[in-house]
Amino acid sequence: MMLSDMQFFQEFFIYIALFLSLYFQIFLLLTYFGWSKRDEYQGFNEYDLPSVSIMVPCWNEESTVVKTVQSLLELDYPKNKLSIVIIDDGSTDNTWQIVQQFANNPQIRLFHKENEGSKFAALNYGLDRIHTDIVGCLDADSRVDIQALQHSILPFSDPEVMCVVPSMIIDQPKTLMQYMQKPEYEVGIYLRKVFSLLSSLYIAPGPFTIIRRSVFDKIGYYIEAHHTEDLEIALRMQVNGMKLVHASDSIVYTQGPKTWPALLKQRVRWTYGGMKNIISEYGHILFKKKYGNLGAFILPFSMISIIIAIMLFPFLVWSILSLVYKFAMKVWITGFSFSLVPFDSFFISLHSYTYLSLFLLCITMFTLYVTRRKILKTRLVTFDLLTFFIYPVFASWWTIRSTYNFITSKKNTWR
Repeated sequence: MMLSDMQFFQEFFIYIALFLSLYFQIFLLLTYFGWSKRDEYQGFNEYDLPSVSIMVPCWNEESTVVKTVQSLLELDYPKNKLSIVIIDDGSTDNTWQIVQQFANNPQIRLFHKENEGSKFAALNYGLDRIHTDIVGCLDADSRVDIQALQHSILPFSDPEVMCVVPSMIIDQPKTLMQYMQKPEYEVGIYLRKVFSLLSSLYIAPGPFTIIRRSVFDKIGYYIEAHHTEDLEIALRMQVNGMKLVHASDSIVYTQGPKTWPALLKQRVRWTYGGMKNIISEYGHILFKKKYGNLGAFILPFSMISIIIAIMLFPFLVWSILSLVYKFAMKVWITGFSFSLVPFDSFFISLHSYTYLSLFLLCITMFTLYVTRRKILKTRLVTFDLLTFFIYPVFASWWTIRSTYNFITSKKNTWR
């Protein structure tokens, strides 16, 4: 029996999407197990440790900034070589009054400036006042593990390393949206590890990425970059042949958005900013072997994954609606009973792509196993794993919104 054109297109696209996704996932796994060895760096002795400044840009962070600064003060690092630079970016709440409690601490410098509508301006304000060997940033809604700086500094014993990216974890999730982000962030740790092995890190996230101060003298300061200055500075370093690495043992705890509107706004900003930077500003490196794995493979596939997410969304919605409709019709005809609940061939399509989808899910779960057992050494089975089944719906939605904004050149706001 001939398939309809719609059915043919649907199955053809699903097969292509699954093939590309499986190819990418398997490639990353082979990279991890083939190359993943504990990084061997010479390290520093106590007297040679570089001086470090950590900037804490704040805008209306009265409820979190104290916890952030206290975590920095507790870092296992010589006090005389660690400075904390708090930059109040024109807060309209009591942030500036609250941080005054640190005014007499010799490790801390306080600055207040007018708000300019974006984080990059606050970072540049701080850079103009910092002259240490290493500079970094910690968002005022995050906190660091006591050993985080020790682990992040270690790679700088290699003179070629210019930037070190930490591992980020959602801090004490409370809402459904935060629980959904927790396994996502953990898979992100695994991805950063693999991208680091491939010399393809292209985001230097705000929570505790640290960079040699000389980098900014060579390639310039942060720019607005469509409100994703952390991605743009990493791409600029990559284009200039600088080495970025991931310190998997450097743990940072960050607050994820608590509600769907807040999460949607954040992810639309991230995705839109990524598309604008990668396609509009750095499109010349796509599919170019000159830029190594980043240009030849990682960035192109990140753009392809956006297309896949957009194209799969209507199929996903249609499948869910079809499932609900079939279940409702069967209840209408036969009445409800618990015998209807178990999954059988009436509910699950036995097409080969069903098995491919399950295989892809298994690989995704295995990457989470690698992160939790091999990198973080935490519990494997937790409640938040259930959110894997709803995450694609939410991710597809913010991807579509971001793409619409990109096509229509609709600019995002920082807040």
